[in-house]
Amino acid sequence: MFVDSQISLNEESSEIIDKSYSFRSASEESFSCDDEDECLARELMHKMTPAVLSKLRRSFKKNRDKNHTNDIDRRVEQVMRAAAAEEGIEFAAPATVSEHALCLDEDGFVNAINTIFGDHKFSTHAQKLFRLLDPFSSGRVWWRQLINRLVAVGAKKTSSRADVWKPLKGGTMRRLEHCKRETIVKLVSVEKDDSFCYVAVSKGGRVGIYSGELRLLASYEVFYHRTGVRRRVKSSWITDAIYLSDVKCFILSASDRSLTVYDATTLTHTPIFCITGLPNIPMCLAFTPMSSTRSTSELALGSERGDLLRIRFLQPRISLFYSKTPENINYYFWSELSSPPHTTYCAITTWRNVHSRTIRRVAYTRDGEILLSCSHDSLVSVRSRNVPGKLDDYLFRVQRGVTCFHIISPLHLLATGSPDGIVRLWETTQQTPFALLAAPSTPAILDVAVLAADEIVLAYCNNCTIHIWDMYEECLLQSIKLKFPFLGVLGKRVEFGTYCIHPGPARKSLSDDDSLSEPPLEVFSRRGSSVYQGSTGGLILQPETKDDWQSRSLEQEPEYIRFNRGELLFTCCDYISVVKLRDVELGELLPPPGDTLRARRPSIWELPEDMMMAPLSSPASPRSPRAPSPRLLAPSTAEFPTHDLDALLTNAGLEGILQKDFVLMQGLKQDLNRKLADMKADTSDMIAAVNSGAPYLALKTFEPVAMDPVDDMMEEYKRVMKLFPGSSVAGTPTGSQSSTLRRSPRL
Repeated sequence: MFVDSQISLNEESSEIIDKSYSFRSASEESFSCDDEDECLARELMHKMTPAVLSKLRRSFKKNRDKNHTNDIDRRVEQVMRAAAAEEGIEFAAPATVSEHALCLDEDGFVNAINTIFGDHKFSTHAQKLFRLLDPFSSGRVWWRQLINRLVAVGAKKTSSRADVWKPLKGGTMRRLEHCKRETIVKLVSVEKDDSFCYVAVSKGGRVGIYSGELRLLASYEVFYHRTGVRRRVKSSWITDAIYLSDVKCFILSASDRSLTVYDATTLTHTPIFCITGLPNIPMCLAFTPMSSTRSTSELALGSERGDLLRIRFLQPRISLFYSKTPENINYYFWSELSSPPHTTYCAITTWRNVHSRTIRRVAYTRDGEILLSCSHDSLVSVRSRNVPGKLDDYLFRVQRGVTCFHIISPLHLLATGSPDGIVRLWETTQQTPFALLAAPSTPAILDVAVLAADEIVLAYCNNCTIHIWDMYEECLLQSIKLKFPFLGVLGKRVEFGTYCIHPGPARKSLSDDDSLSEPPLEVFSRRGSSVYQGSTGGLILQPETKDDWQSRSLEQEPEYIRFNRGELLFTCCDYISVVKLRDVELGELLPPPGDTLRARRPSIWELPEDMMMAPLSSPASPRSPRAPSPRLLAPSTAEFPTHDLDALLTNAGLEGILQKDFVLMQGLKQDLNRKLADMKADTSDMIAAVNSGAPYLALKTFEPVAMDPVDDMMEEYKRVMKLFPGSSVAGTPTGSQSSTLRRSPRL
């Protein structure tokens, strides 16, 4: 029954498009009204864009008392027509009312207009339009009457979005070499202010860093960092990956119930933390960064048991978790994070039984206030939960569950993809879909994306087919079959990752001279435009201005920025297909980040000159920091102190506080406070030296013994030399005077 109602909605809404609107400029038309009431009614009709009509259509209800009320209305209308005909007045032919016609009373019509536009801005206009549509004062207006009124003022024909849509061509295929025939789980975009790169994660733990042109820059393997043994780990695989934009870190979740955090400041990723022993396997990740109003960030994990785990980072600017050593990876168990010293850095929250089956995808929206999750659970397919817990949960039900979803907050639009091959469009506050998008013989949908900039909805199916619908007209624009090289190969298993649709690379903004030219007038869509009537009876199409509140809020949406690209990337196995959405020049790609390793501690030669003189502040102590040690100061500063300590002590009445017997005079055996102060001062000096990259300055040194003057040393030398006798002038004895040996007589 619901499908029939949706089909009737599409057919009725398409009549405005099927009829004609004239494309004339506003300068050629003069808007004139003879009646003030009709002018107000037509002013409201100017705002009746297809997007507004789609929302207004949901407020109309089916006629419940069709047997009795319709007969009375028909009789009243016939009597009024007969009386008017006698006076020479002829009305237009009455609109045919079917059994399932939709109607709305005056209060409901005015309330629906106020809900759409807000602030009761068009309340009077809505009343005038209602009376204009109900000339016989029957108390209700029919949806068919509103459609006929909009169609009646048209004069010429115009084309719909499907007629002016330029078909997209199948993209180029690229194979990622680092995967080694493993399936791509996710293609993470690492976007910074001046650089951009992709991080491609395979199912077996191989990670590759690619440029915007998909050129391999660096690669590493995840599971080798734990044991140090160069062998494949076949019992574990990567489930999801995410990039933390505010702290420049990269997190991987694995099937061995672990989380691995990498420092992704440069191309060379360095492991920092590894959290093992999670209660269940983390299947998907979501992250909300810090903002101007919140100094904390949050990470959400969806488990295979249907639970949601939240990790709130309390000091993300300092560290995500407690770090024992900054030089090597820190290993922790999940149970350790709930006890000190980890509670200073993170807080753990567990929401159990959110879904009865495995959570497929999670996402934050509205600056982290709403957390959405989906599952194949038929009772709770999508759950929208308020993170602070101030509102009740919204539940969306689909018979076979939901595999993927995409939400655009300013439009209050939620698009879901299901195994039954139907894309459903929901309002975030209504639990029934207002549109069903389906294509002939559509298999299960793997991923869905809403491109608000292009006003289209894309769905990627498990037969490697892309379906594109118009977001407002809800018509199928094109179906693209991606012909991957491995399709049809005997024995080849086709696998897909957690995410299959990825945005294209970021590009530099074009200059004013090279900026994109405005598209021709016939390409403009009526969904983002205002239609109003000219003096000749035709309708004029006028694009919305740039200062519209909805446009401004939409352009600031993170999902709008992320998918506002000229290309889209679709993954399957270890291949990527690049589909180009626009034929015009898109600008130059941003370069990848540098490949230099970031030093754990800065070198002493790279520090500024006043670094050693800066006071050391501790975040845990609210007191003012202690002055730096004279040994770490410049020679001139250490020799001449900035204040007179004796004068300060005299003024405070503590003249003898630094004397040796001051404590003994007070009757105390030892000055414990002084010893503690000295120990704290020595510790602060050691920390300052080690953090500056010069740990040798933290060693205890001894002052050399003072030397006597040179004159005193010379006198001492002379006195010592008097103790020794003078030098001898006698010759050295030569020994025996004989020069020959005496021979014995010959016998």
